[in-house]
Amino acid sequence: MKKYLVFLISALILTGCNDDFELQGEESPQLVVEGWIEDGGFPIVILTRSLPISTEYRNIDDLSDYILRWAKVTVSDGTDSVVLTGKYDEGYFPPYIYTTSRLRGKAGRQYSLTVEYKDYYATSKTTIPSVPAYCAFSVERTTGSDTLFQIKAKFKDNPTEKNYYQFFTRVGTQTKQYQASYLGTLDDDVLNNETEISINRGYRLLFNQYTPYYSLTDTVSVKFAHIDEMSFRIWDSYTKMLSLSGNMFLSTSTDMETNINGGYGYWCGYGTITNYIVIQDSINNPRGVSLSIVPEP
Repeated sequence: MKKYLVFLISALILTGCNDDFELQGEESPQLVVEGWIEDGGFPIVILTRSLPISTEYRNIDDLSDYILRWAKVTVSDGTDSVVLTGKYDEGYFPPYIYTTSRLRGKAGRQYSLTVEYKDYYATSKTTIPSVPAYCAFSVERTTGSDTLFQIKAKFKDNPTEKNYYQFFTRVGTQTKQYQASYLGTLDDDVLNNETEISINRGYRLLFNQYTPYYSLTDTVSVKFAHIDEMSFRIWDSYTKMLSLSGNMFLSTSTDMETNINGGYGYWCGYGTITNYIVIQDSINNPRGVSLSIVPEP
């Protein structure tokens, strides 16, 4: 994926970037798929074209030309096959998704994805693992600051099973979009029976300085996801790409994994539990973290 500037929601968030840039070489645009299905949730798929490396000077203010509308997107669980409906949804970036209310994810099942659009044809498969049974949260002030806070999660891993995990975060309710928590991809080979880790903000490749911490007024939604091995490889390579990248637009020599046949990106299944953490209430609550049910936007 290193030869393309791709608009992965969780990898390259370009909102607010107003500068032009110049790239070298010539490559044809490729299909980029971002898709997921959770236990109990509906499938969500976002389609874009990669911005090819070019010797021409490009302006990236308008990304709408790279969003793929009118594609045929099909999801199957082996029994039922459903064609997803494309629609505008400002809760995501880019603000156009394919989804359906006719098919919900179920733990233990495999889901196939097919994308057809003009000359593009892509397929993928994923599984939804079981939902994690336990996760507790705490909120702490960061050292040397009264305005920044750290969320920590504690959970138990079953030592008799091979497991992989991913944390996702969303701050506020202005978006439906979750980001992979930075350094939140876990292989249970390095975990103890009970593990505590920091839940960092998602890493956005913007011009402003990144901080893993949260503000006093933040309400943070945290998804704790049980994932399969392929999904782990995808998110682990994403973390490594972010950690090693020195250029916000082009990846390093470390390629991001993909399970899309006929394109780039990912199609992942998640067994998830979601908690809503109110930072201010948690700090003032003598019992510890304050969990609230916050309606989805």
